[in-house]
Amino acid sequence: MTPRPPARITGRKKILIVEDDRKIALALALRLRAAGQDVLLAYDALAGVITARKYGPDLVLLDICLPAGDGFLVAERIQSLLPTLTPVIFMTASRQPGLREEATALGAAGFLEKPFEVEELIAAIQDALDPPEKPEGKLLG
Repeated sequence: MTPRPPARITGRKKILIVEDDRKIALALALRLRAAGQDVLLAYDALAGVITARKYGPDLVLLDICLPAGDGFLVAERIQSLLPTLTPVIFMTASRQPGLREEATALGAAGFLEKPFEVEELIAAIQDALDPPEKPEGKLLG
């Protein structure tokens, strides 16, 4: 298998960041804007749902632990309100067992544990927006 080129996001996308830590949210927004993306910010669960409904993002970066609700409920609400399935990448600093499994059960496009590298984030976003093709008829693993 050939190595994948350095992670970058192809095409301009609208990315909603729902993160209660303003420093983290602004740092992520800065990096994504530098990568040519349109960024929306929300700092709590309610604002995240309202912003998603109003602007219909292409992807949501969603913290799991939020004021005014948890990220899993926010993801469910966003998916129920938007006309198309929107990829959600969950982020968390929590090491509580079962979070990754719960995110996966909700159809998460990705799961990142804080702190994470920017390249890891960009790669997760690219994979969520344009999943790498799996060879047909071949077993992976």
